[in-house]
Amino acid sequence: MDLVPSVPDGGRSAVREVAAGAFRDWARAYAAFAADVRCEVRRDLSSFDFAHGWRGTEHRVLLRNPYTDIGITTQDGLAAVWIAVRVDRAFRLRCEWVDLAGDTGRWLDEVASTFDAITVRLGCVAHLPTVADRPWLKAA
Repeated sequence: MDLVPSVPDGGRSAVREVAAGAFRDWARAYAAFAADVRCEVRRDLSSFDFAHGWRGTEHRVLLRNPYTDIGITTQDGLAAVWIAVRVDRAFRLRCEWVDLAGDTGRWLDEVASTFDAITVRLGCVAHLPTVADRPWLKAA
């Protein structure tokens, strides 16, 4: 997998192919994969609720708990499943009253192995973002 979808910063991700072919076939495969992600995550991480949202224009949020979002980002027939700290307005407002940085980081560390097991069951392979995934880092 040379070119993988970009994922939100600071999170974990795993990648898999979504069936290619006609758009109708791809759309069906994508919808089925999103449903599988929701089902598998809720089975092992019960603190997540269904969510319908976006981070920008490319990262679709499927599930949300008090600390993090889980979502899908697609590119060139690949889908990246990711977990990352929330960035929505409600979370930012809560952070103005309480410093959640430490709690969020510890929670992400605690669920990392569970998230990895979920993505393996979904047929994904772990992915750590590199400079090749974000060409703008080369200029820095």
